[in-house]
Amino acid sequence: MNSVEENIRNAFIAVHKTHENVNKLMEYCRTIANEKTNYNTANGKILRWQPERDYYSWCMDDFILLFQRKTDTKLTNEWRDGPVYAVEIMLSNYENPEQMPTIYLSKFEYEDIASWDKGFSQSNFWSFYYPLRDEDTMVYQPNVEGITQATPKTKEIADLEYRGLSKVSFMDLPMMNVNAENVEDKIFGNFEKLYHSK
Repeated sequence: MNSVEENIRNAFIAVHKTHENVNKLMEYCRTIANEKTNYNTANGKILRWQPERDYYSWCMDDFILLFQRKTDTKLTNEWRDGPVYAVEIMLSNYENPEQMPTIYLSKFEYEDIASWDKGFSQSNFWSFYYPLRDEDTMVYQPNVEGITQATPKTKEIADLEYRGLSKVSFMDLPMMNVNAENVEDKIFGNFEKLYHSK
């Protein structure tokens, strides 16, 4: 085996191991949420970017898991009448190659979540991805105590692109700072901070 072949093989071994670890973290978040916190998973699916238009998307590097508070009223569409909380794990950022693996924690507030359909599909990934980073469609408020807030520039953008989003509040932390011993505090403790943010 030559060095190029070995490098390719080793790179894919590392990617597969990383995906396995992301899955373990997401599954652990589900377990902790249901057993020890005020949150439940919202749709059960891990949302991920998977278009086939360009080669970059062949390697999945961004994953989102949704939660809602157990105390919010359950609606007929199986969502709860309250914000949606998201754990997003971004392993790499093609727009900023220097960025290290990052976890984004977000609180999405909507005008009328009761009007949503049941369930969710992979195509809904974008409605939780872009509000945190699209300056063409969102207005960002300065970071206060580690929390950034953003609102859609227009009601049309909110309705057509972001399912009636009224506001998103979010923070980030280095992925390597989260482990089995502190996931309850680092993820769900920060969800509580987002919950209390105005």
